[in-house]
Amino acid sequence: MPDVKVPAPTVRATPHRELLPAGTVLYRVYSAAYPATAFNPNPADDHYQGGRFCSYEGDGERLPYLYAGFSERTAVLETLVRSLPFDDGGWRRIRRAAVRGRVLSRIETTCDIPLVGLLTPDQLAAVHQDEWLIHCTPDEYPRSRRWAAWIRGQAPWAQGLKWPSKRDLGSPACILYERDGAGALVKPAGPEPVPLDTAEGAELLNGLLAPLHTRVDPPRR
Repeated sequence: MPDVKVPAPTVRATPHRELLPAGTVLYRVYSAAYPATAFNPNPADDHYQGGRFCSYEGDGERLPYLYAGFSERTAVLETLVRSLPFDDGGWRRIRRAAVRGRVLSRIETTCDIPLVGLLTPDQLAAVHQDEWLIHCTPDEYPRSRRWAAWIRGQAPWAQGLKWPSKRDLGSPACILYERDGAGALVKPAGPEPVPLDTAEGAELLNGLLAPLHTRVDPPRR
């Protein structure tokens, strides 16, 4: 709990303001077909697919969004190691298909970005929620997306949300929303993106994930 209906528009909350300073480095795993700084312009379906806090077709705003982690490991775990089972040898295997056409990039914030903090029980309670909002499973994401839209309505100053990663415990993740008329929120930050479907990409992933007993096979020569 509370996996409950979103409050009425007249209900008021007191979202916690969490400032993301200019120059903050973030990491993201995404399709190589798009620039590192590209926001996803496609809202999630009202009832199916989509992520935890995406804008969705019926929310009235349909804001482009970008998910990122504050470390390489967080970005990788949040995108590639979702619900992977351990084999009999105690290892999790990332399929080659999961990394095909994907890259890991660094980006940097161009300005101070105000976020709604969802990092502590106090901050969650301030928006009438508890750990369900940040820990719920993908089948519940249509409901968590509705809560995100309601929270944005309570915090018109916010340009994103920040919460503790479910898969990299103790490390935060965030989503940024691109509003009409606002300047660019992020810019590329070196080094160059690493293609994860290459030998270099496999070496990077396996170095990050070996302590978590998780690996990907390198491409065949």
